[in-house]
Amino acid sequence: MWTSLKNLRRKKVEQIKLTIDYAVLEKYNKYYFKKNPRRKKIPIETPTHPSINKWMIMKRPMMNGLKQTWKEFIVWFVEDCGLSNKKIDKCEMTFISYFKTKIRKDCDNTVPKFILDGMSESGLVIDDDSLHIESLTLKCGYDKKHVRTDIYIDIK
Repeated sequence: MWTSLKNLRRKKVEQIKLTIDYAVLEKYNKYYFKKNPRRKKIPIETPTHPSINKWMIMKRPMMNGLKQTWKEFIVWFVEDCGLSNKKIDKCEMTFISYFKTKIRKDCDNTVPKFILDGMSESGLVIDDDSLHIESLTLKCGYDKKHVRTDIYIDIK
């Protein structure tokens, strides 16, 4: 087991870092309202993925609407970053959600289901299954001044 870990460390890994913060949401909102001038409600209110505790209890149509909203946002975000159709075959991902309060959060409730669906839809990754995303690490942090989600993609 140690041998494979050493080999992993020696192997050169390309890393992509994506950050979703309020500046990204502001840019997306300008795009969104230009595309949908009759809409009034901000589509994505916070740069952290909705908690599974919130979206799992929604009625199916509401949950699907939330999923579609996030998927459209992520497709736009990936395109804005110039990463559409990168078609990453094998990778490991780490998601770090930074919240504005120190209120205790369960990391497993931050599962980025909608973000991963959007990454798959945009072509950033071939698919969000276990053949292509070999591991998924979820972390939570506190940053009162810069609420965000940092996404690290280690391409193999």
